[in-house]
Amino acid sequence: MNKVIKIFNSFEEAEKEDIEYYTNLDPNKKIEELEIIRGNYLNSINAKPEQRRLQRVFEVADRE
Repeated sequence: MNKVIKIFNSFEEAEKEDIEYYTNLDPNKKIEELEIIRGNYLNSINAKPEQRRLQRVFEVADRE
């Protein structure tokens, strides 16, 4: 994930930019960024190894 600093004049303008960014992002890149966020969260709560696993219940979705 590249770190970029942008300055906005309002929260609405920043929100619009976020929505546009994630709408145009490649699905595989979205998963990569989600894993980075998840890892950061688990590190911040000092999660034990057994807490780092995903739940065993999941749904299968077809992707292109």
